[in-house]
Amino acid sequence: MYIKAKMKLSTLSMAMLLATTGYNVQAAEEAIAEQEKIEKIQVTGSRLKGVDMEGANPVQIFSRDDLANRGYDTVSAFLRDLPQASSAGTFTENGGVGGADGAPAGSSGVSLRGLGSSSTLVLVNGRRVAVDSFTNGFDSFVNVNSIPMSALERVEILTDGASSVYGSDAIAGVINFILRKDVEGHEISVSYGDDTASSDFGRTNLTYVGGFNTANSNTTLVVDYFDREALFNSDRPIEVTLTSSTRTTIDGVDYAEPWCGDNTSSGGTRCSYDYVIQRAIQPDTTAIGATLHHNYRLAGGNEFFAEAMYQQNSGSAYDAAAAFDIDIDGDSALVPAWARDLDAQDGEVNSIRVRSRFPETRIQDYDTNSYRLLAGLRGELADWSWETAATYGKTENEITHVQGYMGVDKVLNAIADGSFDPFNLGRDNSAAARAAVRELAPRVGESEVFSVDFNIAGDLPIELSAGNISAVFGGEFRSEDIFDRPSQIAKDGGVFALGASDAEADRSQYAAYAEFNVPITDSLDVIAALRYDHYSDFGGDANPKLSLRYRATDDLILRASWSTGFRAPSLSQLGAGESLGTAYINCGADQPFDALCGDFGASFGELELDQETLGNRGLDAENSEAVNLGLSWNLTDNLQITADYWRYEHTDIVDVDANTTLKACIAGTAPATDSIAALNGEFGCVLDGGNDLVFLRTGFFNVGSQETDGIDVKIDYRIDTTNFGTFKLYAAGTKTFSYERQVTPDSSKEDLLGKLSGANEIARPDFVSDFGTDWNLNNWSASLSAHYISELGDGDFKFGGNETVDAWLVFSGSVGYDITDNQSLLLSVRNLTDKEPPYASSPTNGYASSVHDWIGRLWTARYTIRF
Repeated sequence: MYIKAKMKLSTLSMAMLLATTGYNVQAAEEAIAEQEKIEKIQVTGSRLKGVDMEGANPVQIFSRDDLANRGYDTVSAFLRDLPQASSAGTFTENGGVGGADGAPAGSSGVSLRGLGSSSTLVLVNGRRVAVDSFTNGFDSFVNVNSIPMSALERVEILTDGASSVYGSDAIAGVINFILRKDVEGHEISVSYGDDTASSDFGRTNLTYVGGFNTANSNTTLVVDYFDREALFNSDRPIEVTLTSSTRTTIDGVDYAEPWCGDNTSSGGTRCSYDYVIQRAIQPDTTAIGATLHHNYRLAGGNEFFAEAMYQQNSGSAYDAAAAFDIDIDGDSALVPAWARDLDAQDGEVNSIRVRSRFPETRIQDYDTNSYRLLAGLRGELADWSWETAATYGKTENEITHVQGYMGVDKVLNAIADGSFDPFNLGRDNSAAARAAVRELAPRVGESEVFSVDFNIAGDLPIELSAGNISAVFGGEFRSEDIFDRPSQIAKDGGVFALGASDAEADRSQYAAYAEFNVPITDSLDVIAALRYDHYSDFGGDANPKLSLRYRATDDLILRASWSTGFRAPSLSQLGAGESLGTAYINCGADQPFDALCGDFGASFGELELDQETLGNRGLDAENSEAVNLGLSWNLTDNLQITADYWRYEHTDIVDVDANTTLKACIAGTAPATDSIAALNGEFGCVLDGGNDLVFLRTGFFNVGSQETDGIDVKIDYRIDTTNFGTFKLYAAGTKTFSYERQVTPDSSKEDLLGKLSGANEIARPDFVSDFGTDWNLNNWSASLSAHYISELGDGDFKFGGNETVDAWLVFSGSVGYDITDNQSLLLSVRNLTDKEPPYASSPTNGYASSVHDWIGRLWTARYTIRF
C-alpha cells in the first residue's frame, strides 16, 4: 500500500482516543511517550526541537503538489515567480545567452529580497550543499537545477536573517528543500508537455519513487529523468530593439557587403545584422538524477540515517555568431571582385578592413554532475535529544565551446593561406573550413564541501512560572575548496568573443551556537540565538538574534525579531586569477587622481592604462542587520492572515574597486613603482618616466552597501460546501518600499526600485503577488492561479524611447482526476491566455527576461500509478 502522509495526534487527543477504545492507562502513557518522541522535530529558522514554534518565524511552506498544480516542472521556475525572490539576483536559463550575462550555461540561482544569490542560503534537508564551481558574475550560488522537483516533499522558505542559526550566507533568508522520505510502496509517474504554438518545445519527465521497509528500517528511492527541447527567439514574434551591423572599409571608406541587399544602416554604408534573433528563450536540457533516504532504528531508541543524492544535467546554451575585426591584404585571392574594384580606384592595392560576423551561432555544451552523501545518528539522552552527521558534497562542471568560437590565430593563419574567407559573413566556407578554425576551449570547475555537525536539544533545569527554558547547543566543522579552470587559450584572449579568468582557493571553518526559548509568561516567549563562526582565511564573526512572540489571543500571534548576519567572501573572490582590461582616469587639478597624472596626462586631460584584476586574500566578511515585525491571525477556523514588515541593511559588500587601490597609491599605502615586477605581486600602480600611470593592479574590496524594506502579506481562506466540494483561496504579495544601492563609499546612492537597471537590465519590481484557488470534490481537483508583476521603469538604454514596462498578469490552471485509489491524471497549463510579455525597449530582445518570459501557453499531462 502506498501512503502519502502520516497523521500526527496531539498528546491530549491520543490520550482521549486510547481511553475510549479500551486501552489501559499504562498503554496510553507508553503511546503518548512514543508520540512525544516522534514530534521532536525542528522547522526552518530554528534548531529547537519539540518546541511549539507556531508563528515565531516568517516561514512559508509549499508542497510538491502545490508546485505541480500551478504548472511548474522545475524548481527554478517556481522560485523565479516567488514574490520574495522575483527581483535582482534570481536567475534562470530564460533569456540566457551562453554565459554572456555572467550566468554559467545551464545554471539557475535564487536571491531573496534582491540582495544577491550569495546572500540567500540554500539547504537540503536542513544542511548545506556545495556551491557551483562557477560564479554568476562575482556571486557564488547553489545551482537549484541540481534539485529535481519530483524528489521534493516540500520547500520551506524563511524570509528573515538567519546567520545566528545557520552561519554565513543567510543574510536575506533560507530556502530549505525537504526531500521525500518514509515512503511506503511504489510510484511511477510519466508526463509530457509542449507549448501550443507551432514550435517544438516538448518536455518529458519520468519518475520512479519506491519505499522499501523492514521491521526496523525504511529506504526511500527517487529516480528522475527530465528532457526539454530548446525554444528560440526566432520561434516567437520578438520585438528586437537594437540591431548590430557589419561593414568593410576600403581606402578609409565604409561599404555594405552585397549579402544584405537593401537592409542597411548608416546611409547604406553598413549591413544591418540581427544578432538577438539567434538566441534562445529557453535552451535544451537533459537531467538524470536519484535521491536516497535510509533510516534504521537501533536499540535504545536511537536511529541511524543516511542520504545520497546524484544529479547529472547536460544541455546547450546559445548566442549569436561572434564578431571579428581583421585586416586582409588587398591582393588576396579571397577578396571578392566588388571589393577589388573599389580598392583599385586609387591605383594602389591596400589592405582591406573587415568588421563582420562568423557564419555560425555560438553553442556551449555544458555537463554538470552533483553529488551529496550524508550519514548520521540521532537519539535520546535522558530528556535531551541529540543528532550528529557527516556530509560530503561535490559539484563538477564542464563547458565546451562546440560551435562558433573561433581561434584568433587559426582564423588569421587560415585567411593568410586562403583556406578561410571572411567576406559574405563567412558563408562561402565549407563545413570543414569552419571546423578547422574552431576552438573547444574547455572550461572545467569543481567545488567540494565536507562538514561534521552535532547538536543536543532539551529543557534546561530552569523552570519559570510559564514553563522550562528550552535550549539547543551545537557546533560544526566544515572544509571547502573550489577551482574554476578555463583553457589557457581563453585566458590569453585567443578566442574571438570569449574571455575568461581562473579561480582557486580552499579554507576550513568551525562554529559553535546556542539557541534558547524562554517562556516569560503564558503568552510571551523570547527566542534568543547566538552563533560564532571562525574561518581560516579571514577570521571570526559572531551573530546574535533576538525574537519575541506574543500570543495576544488564542488566534492572534504578534512577532518581532532583530538579528545581524554575515557572508564570508566567496572562494572565487579570494582566489580569482588575473583578468586584464583597459581603464581610464581623468587628469586635472580638480580630479581625485591627478597625482597619478604626469606629462602626458597634463597635456591631454586623461590617461588610458592597463588594469589587472585579481582576487584578494585580505577580504573581510560582508555584514548585515535585519528587522522583522509581523503577525499571524486566525480570524476564523477557515481564514488566516499573516503580515510582516521587513528591513535589511547590507554593508561591506565585496566588489571590484579600482578607486581603492588608486587612493592607496596616492596615500603611499600601496606601492607606486616603475615596473610591474617591482610590485612583487601586490596591488599597486606602475608609472612611466613621465610620471604617468600606465598599469594598475587591483581587485576585490569590501566597499558596497544596500538597503531595502517592505511588507509581505498572505491570506488563506477555506470554504467547505456540502455539494460543491472544498475551495482553498489564497493570496500572497510582497510590496517593496525602497531599494538603494551604493557601489562604493565615494559613489552616490542609487534608487533601483521599480525599474530595469544595469548592463543586463535586471528588474526590481516594487510589487509581486500570487493569488488563486484550489478545489477538490470526490475524485476531482482543480487549481486556478495568477502571477502579477507591477509596472517597471524601462531602464538605462531605452533604445526605442519607451519609458514604462507595463504590469504583467499571467493565469495558470490545472485539473486532476483520481481514476482509482492508486491511479491519477493531472493536466496543468501555464499561461492560460497565452499572454505575451510587455514591451521593454532597453533590453535588446524587447522584454524583461529576468522577470517576464516569451514561453507562452505551456501544457503538461501527467499520469501517476501507485502500487
